[in-house]
Amino acid sequence: MDWFMAAVVGAAGGAAMEAVDVIKAIKWHRQMPWNVQSDTVEPPRRRADVRPGEEHLPAPGWKAYCVAGVLRLLVSGALTGAVGATYPQSTNPLVAFLIGLGGLSAVQQVTTLVPLMVKSAGRAALGGVVEEAQQQAQNLQQPGTGQPMVQAGGTAGNPQPNGGVTPQQDLTGGGGAA
Repeated sequence: MDWFMAAVVGAAGGAAMEAVDVIKAIKWHRQMPWNVQSDTVEPPRRRADVRPGEEHLPAPGWKAYCVAGVLRLLVSGALTGAVGATYPQSTNPLVAFLIGLGGLSAVQQVTTLVPLMVKSAGRAALGGVVEEAQQQAQNLQQPGTGQPMVQAGGTAGNPQPNGGVTPQQDLTGGGGAA
């Protein structure tokens, strides 16, 4: 299945989800959802998704529902088309339809996670920079003496140790110099 056909089938999945939402709204309110006033919603309690002062707004109208439906079709079709283009050999009509059904929900979930991912990636990048700087600082000191390495005679990437007595490692694991 090519990406365009996957996008069309995904958009059909998005249309099916939109139809389910409209059917549920009609069954609940006994009228078309674009005719439902926000203050007539039963029970009249404040919901988490309603900001203060929005309780008595007029009904959105059919144009707003049409725009929302078209946007859902675009999101579902675009997501399914992207998956179909990425995995053309494993995308079949059922998979494309299911991706279209859940496309809007998946995008909503990802957008709530993006700030967390960006913050974690920034911390991880900063942590990598700090660790690299600490490793470079440790590499610039002679093992065991804490004396800095001198660049005399060495290249930029290979510093030569300062002339003097070099400590010997104890290979028995007992610690200390022999």
